[in-house]
Amino acid sequence: MPMHREPLFRRPSVFSLRSSAFFLAALSLVAASAHSAGLGPRELFELGGIGQDELAQLASADSWQASDKDVLRRMLYRVEKDVRPADWERWSQGDVDWHRVGDEPDAYQLQVFRLRGRVLLVEPYLLSSRKDDPGEFASIWRCRMKLDSAEETVDVFTPRCPKAWKVGQPIDEPSGALALLLKSRLGESSPIAWFLTDHMAWYPPTYLGRLGMDVGLLDDVVVEPPPKKGRDGATPQVDWSTRLFTQRDHEPFYRMLKAVGDAKPGQLQQWAQEELAQASKSSFSVVPLFNRPQTQQGRLFELRGVARRIVPVRVGEPEVRERFGIDEYYQVYLFTEDSQNNPIVFCLRRLPEGLPMGDGPGFGEELSIPGFFYKTWSYPVSEVVSEGKPQRQLAPLLIGNSAVWFPDQPPARLSPTVRLIGTTVLLVVLGVVWWVFRQFGRGDRESARRRRQRRATEPADMDWQGLDSSADET
Repeated sequence: MPMHREPLFRRPSVFSLRSSAFFLAALSLVAASAHSAGLGPRELFELGGIGQDELAQLASADSWQASDKDVLRRMLYRVEKDVRPADWERWSQGDVDWHRVGDEPDAYQLQVFRLRGRVLLVEPYLLSSRKDDPGEFASIWRCRMKLDSAEETVDVFTPRCPKAWKVGQPIDEPSGALALLLKSRLGESSPIAWFLTDHMAWYPPTYLGRLGMDVGLLDDVVVEPPPKKGRDGATPQVDWSTRLFTQRDHEPFYRMLKAVGDAKPGQLQQWAQEELAQASKSSFSVVPLFNRPQTQQGRLFELRGVARRIVPVRVGEPEVRERFGIDEYYQVYLFTEDSQNNPIVFCLRRLPEGLPMGDGPGFGEELSIPGFFYKTWSYPVSEVVSEGKPQRQLAPLLIGNSAVWFPDQPPARLSPTVRLIGTTVLLVVLGVVWWVFRQFGRGDRESARRRRQRRATEPADMDWQGLDSSADET
């Protein structure tokens, strides 16, 4: 059974509706770009002091010089500070047209292209001449990548790679990136081009990877082990900062919500059943979500229970609505048989048709929901107050597409013909009953008449002992 205890996990009350608004507001904490709105990459770098002469020198050299590394480092500073995911998408020219790039290499420098292929090798790459340089981007990664659109390989420089990738040895990982073309040298030698990106995407052969989710983004989502009580049994100290929704959660949350929401109807249920069959189990347990959350991120679960709270969450960010096509999603607080009256929170793209929404006493709908574990979330509970501040509770947060609803079955509706036949039979039965009672009533009246006639000649029942004794004397 789960080892969690109150009050870290608690059923949400009707007064905790504000937690959805808080959840949405937390996901909206995205730093606005100071300079990138309406600008292209070249204009952005010029504002950062990286001029045309430096870019031309970068493109002309066949190998990397010390000055090239300095330019690359300064470019990374600008990208980190000013470029958002939406900017990469806005700048993207799609797949690389190698014929055009070969004909006009200077014209395509600093254009953003979509790269898809397999990463074959990851190595650290020093941008500083000092090995002990503690500064940002003193060392980054160089990824050797075999593109789907080219026979040769390219090198992609990036400050972030998936943590699961092995460094310094051959690998074969499906990957992708939106990347700036730094320079190219089309020919027989490899690499044929060098690119710069803010991170390398990863599409492993898992359920999430098959849905097109960049699983590498989950490296930014912190999942802590469950808090433990002290030796004296005292309430454990919880690091709430790692269980809040912050700016780092914004991109991976909506990326997963988009990828999972695009799954085919019934696809997640099918995968969940395959997972159970492989494990020779009949159902999923919530115990790992509470007791070992740090090992469950990205795993698929299908849980059945009673939803005691279902609320819509309106997405207020125009950028999110435009990029992902998500205007609204739904929070479902599900209570299973083994969750010890603690909720498992699902964020779903859609609800089954006809499923009511609400919460509070008396509300409950039986659902079965497949979803991927994202992180342990802490939400405010307004009725629990300490030192004048609302307390927070913990719940596993999963992301899914939709649910299977098991509504209370209403009485079957009868066809007009069946209703007519039933009404006729009922009227006939009532008529027969009326006739029988009428006959019994007629017999009762005749018996009563005869009894009245007999009472006139038969002795009446009298209380002889109660007669006045003086009557005998007269």
